[in-house]
Amino acid sequence: MSPVTFEKGSNVLVTGVTGFIAAHVANQFLKAGYSVTGTARSQAKADSILALFADYGSDKFKVVITGDLEKEGAFDEAVKDVDAIAHVASPTSFNPEDPIRDVINPAVNGTLSLLQSAHKYGKNVKHVVVTSSSATLLDPLNESPRVYTEENWNDQVYETVSQWKKGDPVNGGFAYAASKVAAERALWKFQKEVSPKFTINTILPGVTFGAVIPTPKSSNDITGTPAMITVYYSGKATDVTTSSVFLHYVNVEDVGLAHVRAIERGSETNGERFILIARGYALQEVVDILRKHYPERKDIIVEGTPGQYPKFTQSIDGSKATRILGIEYKSLETSLVELIDSVKQLY
Repeated sequence: MSPVTFEKGSNVLVTGVTGFIAAHVANQFLKAGYSVTGTARSQAKADSILALFADYGSDKFKVVITGDLEKEGAFDEAVKDVDAIAHVASPTSFNPEDPIRDVINPAVNGTLSLLQSAHKYGKNVKHVVVTSSSATLLDPLNESPRVYTEENWNDQVYETVSQWKKGDPVNGGFAYAASKVAAERALWKFQKEVSPKFTINTILPGVTFGAVIPTPKSSNDITGTPAMITVYYSGKATDVTTSSVFLHYVNVEDVGLAHVRAIERGSETNGERFILIARGYALQEVVDILRKHYPERKDIIVEGTPGQYPKFTQSIDGSKATRILGIEYKSLETSLVELIDSVKQLY
């Protein structure tokens, strides 16, 4: 496949641009000199992100309203004048009534709808990067020592969730992981069967920390992975002993930059998965950092046993993104301070 080259100023489509990761993906493309078209499901959601990037002007950043991502042709118009696509949008309901209807199907159908639109109508599209998740790798039932790499797949979780029947309890975390496995599997099947003219790769971020943009209106609007840290800052959470391979982090700016680099290096990244994870962390480490940087809250943030961190028997190898995409991971300390500094005025 011939090398993919992008002129600065090329137009990139970023789906679900109002989300935590997608807003940073858009920001990194804008900073690198690209024009960005974002998609959002409603005008109300679009308005806050338009205000955030207003200084770039409407010729550099605009948002199109797609409505329901599952509806056929939702992306037909959006893909027409873009040179590359970062597909970040995905359902993240952790309290679904029906995990298949509410989480798995929208994730798979949204991904396939985008790929089909790009194949049919995206005459200029050279590369598509899709945001998957470290949840596609990790087997929550296997606690034996191991190092996870891009070769791993958590197919068991999809098999478990796909057998769900009405009346069964719903595990929201399992449903999310199953949706990401199913969507990514569908993407690779599409590439193999359809052989589109554009190159494709996936990014698998871990637990993502860093500045929340745009600034939420209230602390109740902080959801997803940032809330895993703000609950300690606010004093709501006090458990610092739980240890798991699921406690690993990456800075959201590193994730955004990885999407830019993946598109710029499409001939190298085609067909590849990239884990975006710096390392594992301990909850005690989180409160140690927060208490150091926000001493005025030392009576609010739990103390635990400072400096006492558990040994990890499992880890996730994020070094491929450093080797091929040139990502130098930001530290946990920097990531947590950026996160808290972006929202502390809400507490």
